[in-house]
Amino acid sequence: MKKILIILILLIVAIIAVVVYQYNSYNIKLAEIKKINKEYENFTENEILGTSLITLINKAINSNEKNNILKDDKGLYKENETTSIKIEVKFTESDNIFSMESIGRIGSEEFMKNYGPISFKCTQKTYHEKTNNIKYLLFEQI
Repeated sequence: MKKILIILILLIVAIIAVVVYQYNSYNIKLAEIKKINKEYENFTENEILGTSLITLINKAINSNEKNNILKDDKGLYKENETTSIKIEVKFTESDNIFSMESIGRIGSEEFMKNYGPISFKCTQKTYHEKTNNIKYLLFEQI
């Protein structure tokens, strides 16, 4: 009888340990998602200058590279369900919307030279359904 009781207690302790570990892992992932989103949302709450926008674009490109997001035949990052980030920019002098990849190809220095002191505002923001990570941002020139 004592052996059964000891085995039962050990089993309960093991189950509790697994549940606590899973709960802590979930909280760590949630905190990481909030931290990443906050880094992007800081840029979306107010008007930003072109210098900040190119910093954000470079950050998104680096994030996509780090997360091994694939590119299509046009060189644009393919959307996935969890970690891809896409930023697009609409300039007042054009009806077209430009991808972060096309702006990245032009180069940071060229963008800052032409749009560094110009103000932009985030007009659209979406999140991945599975992870609640930032998925898409649209900035428009003011």
